[in-house]
Amino acid sequence: MNKGILSVFASIYWTLCLAQPDLASAILVHESLVDPHALTIDGSFGKSINGKSFQQDIIVSHQGYQYLCYYDAGRRVCISRRQLPEGEWETIHFSDYNFKSNDAHNIISIGICPADGTIHLAFDHHGDTLHYRRSIMNVASEPEKVTWNASLFLPIQHFLQASEPIRITYPRFWQTPDGGLQFCYRRGGSGNGDRMLVDYIAGVGEWQNTRQIDSHAGVFSDEIGTSDSRCSYPNGYQYGPTGKLHTTWVWRESSQGANHDLVYLYSEDMGNSWKNNDGRRLEEPCDVNTQGSVVVAIGRDYGLMNTHGQTIDYQGRVHVVMWHCTDASLEAAGSVAGEERWGPPLARRYHHYWRDLQGEWQHTELPFIAGNRPKIFVDENARLYVIFSHRDAQKQMGDLVIATADPENSWKTWEIIYEQSGPFVNEMLADFYRWKHEEILSIIVQEFPQKSHDPTPLKVLDFKFE
Repeated sequence: MNKGILSVFASIYWTLCLAQPDLASAILVHESLVDPHALTIDGSFGKSINGKSFQQDIIVSHQGYQYLCYYDAGRRVCISRRQLPEGEWETIHFSDYNFKSNDAHNIISIGICPADGTIHLAFDHHGDTLHYRRSIMNVASEPEKVTWNASLFLPIQHFLQASEPIRITYPRFWQTPDGGLQFCYRRGGSGNGDRMLVDYIAGVGEWQNTRQIDSHAGVFSDEIGTSDSRCSYPNGYQYGPTGKLHTTWVWRESSQGANHDLVYLYSEDMGNSWKNNDGRRLEEPCDVNTQGSVVVAIGRDYGLMNTHGQTIDYQGRVHVVMWHCTDASLEAAGSVAGEERWGPPLARRYHHYWRDLQGEWQHTELPFIAGNRPKIFVDENARLYVIFSHRDAQKQMGDLVIATADPENSWKTWEIIYEQSGPFVNEMLADFYRWKHEEILSIIVQEFPQKSHDPTPLKVLDFKFE
């Protein structure tokens, strides 16, 4: 199909989506500049290094302050904070580490332990030795009492539980219901990796109980071929209202490198043991052949992307939004299954999968062409909000978009309620903890560079909804 015709089709399609009557309204209540000269890169995985979908947290709030981690134009690891709601950002530019990579996987992740007020950073990994540092105690518990500078943080270390360095990819922190903190990472590589989980000992400043929570083992076969190794790509790890830890992921096989299937597990003991969708306890870390772990079958030839959005509502229902193609969307785009690894851009659709209170998984296809990888949030009334960038397929840049759906009709009707012109270089991430406590959605955006490697402004946009 002619590219010009495709472009016109996309424009008309997008306009029709925006023209639907509003279900809710998004109000931009504040815009703040974090750094006028934040880093951009020019690697094989894109130009963004500040704001990637696999950063479970890049921005977090605690005790009336908000914290954001990023790389600046000098390739330094930075952590900024501001007093909410509209304080000025103050930034620590660490001078003891220089970021040399142009690999977009090597992001920074941040975690805060409420029990002892420590701030934790993990940065610059793609199968590399751990780079980890934490603050002294009570920095986040009593933020108004500390002078914000590098002396608050301990030296970089390359290990957690043992004294020997570990090699990791995709660091993630998340808080536990009792005010603790957990750390997750991949051991091994793409198509051949295992997910590991570690517990932080609040007040002591040490880590313990390193354990494996999924496995690359098993044999997978389909019409594409047979694979005997893989790795998981999680949408997230989150605790629900009853203290269960929920996770969903897709598998990526070592052969053909394509993703498949939606997997779901939950834990009732903080990730020490896991159960499948039917409530059966697993005796070993989940692998591709674990019975009852796949809740939605999605073939490798439908362009399923990895590392999307997940959230848990206040009734404990699990919600996931991911993009992949369907036979109908491929036909409309003049393509067929398996023709392109991720499917042609015009065939990509967001799909809302959710687990009801009986453990059954429901599905709705969102009525617009997908942009980049989405994130999903839920309010106290179970209304869902999805944020993403509506991407230009050739230039990989776009605008911030917010879509929403109401629970009254089981989230069947999705509507775009806000669009902020960019173009922005990052995937859209927001502050989960501020949203949880205030229902203010703080979204990070970074402007697209005019030339390769040009630094650009990094901002936070704060939204409320009516």
